[in-house]
Amino acid sequence: MKCKIIKGIVTVGVLTIMIVPCFTYKNEVDAVSTANTLGELKKELQDYKAKKSKALSDKKKTQSEINASKNAISVAQTEINTNRRKIEEAKIAIEKLNVEIKETEEKIKDVLVAHEVTSGDNNYLEYIFGASSISDFIIRYSMSEQLASYNDDLITSYEGKIEENEQLQIDLANREKDLDKKILDLEKAIDSLGNQVDAFDEQAIKFEAEVKSTQELIDFYVSQGCKDNEQLSTCVKVVSDTGFARPLKKGVRTSNYGYRWHPTQGVWKLHNGVDIGGNAEGTPVYSIANGMVGKVLKRQSCGGNMVYIYHTVNGVKYTSTYMHLLNINVKVGDMVTSETKIGSVGGTTTSTSHGGYDSCTTGAHLHLSLAKGWYGKDYQSYSTWISKLLDAGLSNYVNIPPYGKYFYSRVW
Repeated sequence: MKCKIIKGIVTVGVLTIMIVPCFTYKNEVDAVSTANTLGELKKELQDYKAKKSKALSDKKKTQSEINASKNAISVAQTEINTNRRKIEEAKIAIEKLNVEIKETEEKIKDVLVAHEVTSGDNNYLEYIFGASSISDFIIRYSMSEQLASYNDDLITSYEGKIEENEQLQIDLANREKDLDKKILDLEKAIDSLGNQVDAFDEQAIKFEAEVKSTQELIDFYVSQGCKDNEQLSTCVKVVSDTGFARPLKKGVRTSNYGYRWHPTQGVWKLHNGVDIGGNAEGTPVYSIANGMVGKVLKRQSCGGNMVYIYHTVNGVKYTSTYMHLLNINVKVGDMVTSETKIGSVGGTTTSTSHGGYDSCTTGAHLHLSLAKGWYGKDYQSYSTWISKLLDAGLSNYVNIPPYGKYFYSRVW
């Protein structure tokens, strides 16, 4: 791709950057008409509609995946909360069992001496011979044996429950780690899917703009009596002109054509025109020569409202481009003169930093580009348009004064 650069000494670092593709203000959909006849233009319209429909379908499908991931996170979080409650309950149960063990040991500690009879412990004999009768003696002996055995079984059971609860706490803690990882993975997936939704949404918006723009162009050609198999280049003639006028009654060049550090995106990019400041939003913007409106794009994410106008000046074809417009007063197919108000200066309220839709503007100004040929008719690719841009032409043809210099007239 051929990229024109500002004349002068360029550092090695910047020169390295300049080998990358040029794409400032590029329409991400790259939807440029290749139609030569009205019939082909109608087919393009159907293609745009199909692409828009697919983008909306993909957006809906991706949103469903996001919702499913959010539900899975909710289920996992609920399980974590439930498990944490179970862990607390297990801790309480362990404490309770420990207390019960101690209480049980206290209640029947005199019976435990039955296990110590072989050691000659008199406590056991005192308990047995403390009976008031033979029957009481037999009962006391039998109860001692049973209670001692029961106590062993009871303590063993308690200790088993304590082990179970302690293992439960370990298992639940490990499960929480697994669920935390699952939630983290799902959140990352949601972020990725969210970006896809935004991309599909942006595609749908841009294809909708192409649908509208193409439909307007079709309506225009039909109104001019063009037939489906008739060449568009011969069906409609663009009114010629002998020179260019400035697009504003006054202004100052605030940014040149060429590579620069992008003010909103923070990267080196080709600035494919000049910026003209010094005017408030709403200031009228005029066509720079007689011509025909070839394309109108609205609310683009980089460039905002844009108008492309075809000109024939002194027998040579040109395409002028106006970006960051606050509003647009023309439609595709309109014949314009150098006195036609095509829109007004935007760039502040349309900026994303002010709640707008245009991410490539930091304040009120007009972006103006001029290229040889009719972009979208004589050639279709963005790279060809870039190669045909007139970097010095805006001074030689439209006579926009150098950087920082004001002008106070549309003519010179």
